Amino acid sequence: MTTAPTQAAGSGRSPLLDALPRAAARRAGDRVAVRVAGGADLTYAGLDARIDAIAAVLRARLGTGTRRVVAVSSVLGPDFPAVYYAVVRAGHVVAPVNPLLPPPLWQGLLASVGAGAAVLGGDVRARVARALDGVASLRHVLDFEELPPVGGPVPETGPTAVGRQGAEDEVTALMFTSGSTGRPKAVALTHRNLVAGAGQIGSAHGVDADSVVLNGLPIYHPMHLNAAVRAGATQVLAGGPDPVDAVRAGAAAAATHFYALPFQLARLAADPRLDELALPRARLIGTGGLPLPPSAVRRLTERLGVPLVQGYGLTETAGLAHSAGTEGAAAGSVGPALPGARTRVVGLADRKPLEPGQVGAIELAGPHVAAGYARADAAGALTVTPLADADGWLATGDAGRLDADGTLFVLDRVCDLYRHGGELVSPGRVERRLGAHPDVRECAVLGVPAEGAADGEALTVAFVVTRPGGLAVGDLVDELDRGRPAAERVHRAEHLDALPRLPNGKVDRAALRTLAPAATP
Repeated sequence: MTTAPTQAAGSGRSPLLDALPRAAARRAGDRVAVRVAGGADLTYAGLDARIDAIAAVLRARLGTGTRRVVAVSSVLGPDFPAVYYAVVRAGHVVAPVNPLLPPPLWQGLLASVGAGAAVLGGDVRARVARALDGVASLRHVLDFEELPPVGGPVPETGPTAVGRQGAEDEVTALMFTSGSTGRPKAVALTHRNLVAGAGQIGSAHGVDADSVVLNGLPIYHPMHLNAAVRAGATQVLAGGPDPVDAVRAGAAAAATHFYALPFQLARLAADPRLDELALPRARLIGTGGLPLPPSAVRRLTERLGVPLVQGYGLTETAGLAHSAGTEGAAAGSVGPALPGARTRVVGLADRKPLEPGQVGAIELAGPHVAAGYARADAAGALTVTPLADADGWLATGDAGRLDADGTLFVLDRVCDLYRHGGELVSPGRVERRLGAHPDVRECAVLGVPAEGAADGEALTVAFVVTRPGGLAVGDLVDELDRGRPAAERVHRAEHLDALPRLPNGKVDRAALRTLAPAATP
């Protein structure tokens, strides 16, 4: 099945990424662009002027004849947006890097794309300086503190490049994948990819010039940055470790949207102070990356009275690809495709579109799908290998199903699917069934090869963390499995105090497999 494309946000020639803050400044320069919780405000006029000033410094330092990859990294703060857009406005390629990554990984990432410069927060530079010494291509490293301050003079280096003709499909940013299923890759994103993605998210979530977007993420994600700047919305930054403080900052700023990571929202749902909180103007709480337990979704939605939307996207799609809006989404789903996007679910072997409700491989297409994966060649030049097929379809590596109305349910990685009794089994579907039980705090399901079974056959093994005072795991599973066919049952259940997790928060399935190397009914 394939979802029908919805009308794309906007029409005609795509603006360039660095033109977004200039356009917002022209529409309403005195509107607050960035507000730091408990700190100063930066207007769109001030943001655009600072972008010009920093771009001028970068042009003077790096020159204008050769486009270079410029790594940018800092914790959440007002400097990042100015530097991010300034790199692009100076005619270079911006590569945001998570400041929390270990130094050895920094060295590999920057070397893989031949980064020629880095602009870093002072604390980040101090932490990764030794690793950067090993990047042969790196010629310039600047601190944020060395850049022109807000309201400072703009250096005289000639006109700043904004709105260059014919550059919509020019690679302008590199985003690194998390590497949870292999080595991190650099995804090459064009102006068109990023601007389309910003418009899609803004349209789906109702982000406009009157919106106040509370960013409770620990670092800036360009997806949210671009969507807010394109709309001319105000962003409130609350990057502290306590999500309760973020909600309070959002209430004080009359936030209309609240974005946070799943683990932050799970903490918020379990916090007894939640009963004291409110977001009276909020229209949407957004998150993505990892599914939230149904119990956490229910508690947050009921207590704050705001739809909690769990979106789906990849680095390769410039952010989100699916998300519901303020109307919310069907339980367990990631909502419909964003405006202008297409999604299909295909057979694992033949890639033929499947009927609604059938589980298969998820593929995506649209203006947000990245140009490809980037690496520096032997001469140091950036090369891009396309990631979509000739018809524009991107194989995500994820498995799921589409309802007849185009609502997507993401269930598993394709590599995690298995067969039992000749039937295809989705461990994610079993996890959702178990996770809906009130006595289950969290769970994970694996297909484990059965002793003596035919090749490719596996048994369903569930690892369950229960709530105190609830049913024993065996009794709980027996209750849920009663009357179900063999392929849908849990064949073995294990109680754990907590699920093992990777640094990015995802369940460490490799560690779980060591607990169940072979299964017996």
